[in-house]
Amino acid sequence: MNINDDRELVSRAARGDVESYSMLVNKYSNAVYATALSVIRDYHIAEDLAQEAFVKAWFNINVLEDGNKFGGWLFTITKRLCLDWIKKDKPAEPIELYHNLTNRVNNVEVIVDRRLIHVNVWDAINQLDEPKRLVTILYFISGFSTKEISNYLNVTVSAVESRIRRSKEKLKKELLAIMGEEFATKKIGQQFHDDVLWRIVPRIATIEIPVSNLRNSMEWYSKILGTKVVHETTETAMLHLQGGNRIGVPTLYLVQTDDVENKLSFLNTYTGITHGIIDFFVPDLEKFHQYLTDQGVAVGPLNFNLGMKGKGGFGFKDLDGHSFSACNVTHHGQV
Repeated sequence: MNINDDRELVSRAARGDVESYSMLVNKYSNAVYATALSVIRDYHIAEDLAQEAFVKAWFNINVLEDGNKFGGWLFTITKRLCLDWIKKDKPAEPIELYHNLTNRVNNVEVIVDRRLIHVNVWDAINQLDEPKRLVTILYFISGFSTKEISNYLNVTVSAVESRIRRSKEKLKKELLAIMGEEFATKKIGQQFHDDVLWRIVPRIATIEIPVSNLRNSMEWYSKILGTKVVHETTETAMLHLQGGNRIGVPTLYLVQTDDVENKLSFLNTYTGITHGIIDFFVPDLEKFHQYLTDQGVAVGPLNFNLGMKGKGGFGFKDLDGHSFSACNVTHHGQV
């Protein structure tokens, strides 16, 4: 990992290159998370704030004049978000506001001497002042070298090394080992990266469907596909699919118009099969096919895939003749 790679990545990200920003997220994710964790005691809240830091950095990256200062800039954004969160939400036990814990644990030596199976790591961490606490958590979680930590915090390498050394002297060998095991299980990974990218890249918001009679179509989609009307006007309606408003589930947007001749379908000239634009997954294919048939919906025949017993699909049409399909097969790349 080379801190000097940041300038080019930042330059590309500032021009909208998501892949370059993806690399920056992978590089700094655990450092930013560790920063938030050093201020906020809660692992989940720290992860949420770390995500917010990356999202905020993405939308403001054009203001960063020197790409090689991205790490330090990101650190500042993270700290400010954490302090704002403390002021706004007033958590019961932020690390910064902890009282002296000597009533419970007099010192690190007592923790070690008692040979507790489950040591309260935060009791020990809180005995360090803020600079040492931050460097210690970065040391265990970020995966950074002392040089990279120094660049990230905008301090000298010797300052980082001194803080790590003093923390080790304070915490003792046995407690350091336990702390290392604790933080090793708390590192964030690919899911964090994916969640950040989901918030900054384009995604499907609505699927717009032209209909000739809005009221009739609303009733049809509700009855046949189980949709729920969440907003409507005299000419349009927003429908939620079975997933409601969950992340990743688009909304169907019905628009009443006289122009419904262009159907939502295409002919696969290699197979001769007409495909619908929207493909619905249904666990029980035959049951759904029978249900549509009973409701008088125009349905095509069941087509089962060779070598995949009971797996296949079929097509059906709405009131305006728009083609859809249903299947009980998931393909590579689907989620």
